[in-house]
Amino acid sequence: MLQWIRSLHIHLFHLTLPVLALYYWMYTEHWLALIFLLAFLILFRRRYGDKRFLCLIGFLSLFALCFAFRIEQGRRESSDHRVPSVIQLLPDTIKVNGDALSFRAKSGDRTFQVFYQLQSEEEQAYFKHLDHGLELRIKGELETPTKQRNFMGFDYQAYLKTQGIYHLLKISHILEKKAAEPSDVIGILSSWRRKALVWVHQHFPQPMSHYMTGLLFGFLDVEFEEMSQLYSNLGIIHLFALSGMQVAFFLDVFRRFFLRLGLEQEKVATLLYPFSLLYAGMTGFSVSVVRSLLQKLLAQAGLKGMENMGVTLLLLIVLLPSSLLTAGGLLSCAYAFILTLTSSEEEKSGIQKVVKESLVLTLGVLPFLIFFFGEYQPWSLPLTFIFSLLFDLLLLPGLSVVFLLSFFYPLTFWNPFFVWMEKSMEYLASFT
Repeated sequence: MLQWIRSLHIHLFHLTLPVLALYYWMYTEHWLALIFLLAFLILFRRRYGDKRFLCLIGFLSLFALCFAFRIEQGRRESSDHRVPSVIQLLPDTIKVNGDALSFRAKSGDRTFQVFYQLQSEEEQAYFKHLDHGLELRIKGELETPTKQRNFMGFDYQAYLKTQGIYHLLKISHILEKKAAEPSDVIGILSSWRRKALVWVHQHFPQPMSHYMTGLLFGFLDVEFEEMSQLYSNLGIIHLFALSGMQVAFFLDVFRRFFLRLGLEQEKVATLLYPFSLLYAGMTGFSVSVVRSLLQKLLAQAGLKGMENMGVTLLLLIVLLPSSLLTAGGLLSCAYAFILTLTSSEEEKSGIQKVVKESLVLTLGVLPFLIFFFGEYQPWSLPLTFIFSLLFDLLLLPGLSVVFLLSFFYPLTFWNPFFVWMEKSMEYLASFT
């Protein structure tokens, strides 16, 4: 496909723009997306002529059919009110908050956000330490997720819809539990991720365990909710959103390790593909991680700059259809787009580059932050610069080593450092 497009001498990013406008128009039915679509079509025809414009129409038609199929599929699922009697629990989505248990589960092609009130301390301990797939026979009822109630408030229904979830399942009784090992790759990776999360919580004290699961596996437990709110108020909660820095770190470590073993660069490049799938699965297929992995793999294949960005966006639409409808997905792609747009190969690395990138990114995503959250923390600029160095240069490599060594001996003596760091954050928050 890429070779065919290149033979037509069409810039890949110019091809992506009308697809994005079509995507937003069909999914949101917003008049502004339609205006952008028409504008991109006019500009494309003026630049490339009638022959290649017809190729674009054919390309858009394929995506339109794909979008229409998925939208119709979502409508069918939202209108299906049958209560399932058997569900398959997704282990890496389990959260226990006192006697409240929540997780995601599948029944056939449908996915549910499930809630259950635990009946005993033994049942609470069971689900807290559950590290494998589970099939449950249940009694319960379906509920419709709540919509946005307040101005700039959280729209829970719209959020779940982007995750392919249209109903809440409230379980009244669990009739039977049965171990069920997953058979597909995504299910296997979900089970492995859950095993890693349980291992961390069993072998490391709080709050160290929260930072380890957050930075290495993209999972923040409900017990970290108070600190999450504090980081949000300071405008630096995005430091826990796995991004290009983490992806670059792990891919670089992987590449150097196998090169040191004597493998040829071509073989190491081939091994990066299964490793990328493994890493994406161990981080819950976060859109920021998938986006960053796609960009790295496309760069390895020779796609650079805005062409790389364009193909990445097209692949995200195909692989994670609703990813660009979420605040996290849009912000991740906005960061990547701004970095691609403003970076140059001649630019030197160093503190000056880091300061410039922080300033450009902060100002560039400001419209998105205001649109989605209705607020902006001015302190986020210096705090992001300071704490991104701490998180990415110290905590990420340090916690990675500590996690690997924990299979031999858990180094829990680092926990006081995290206690001190949290107290420092609370002290800082009192001034900001």
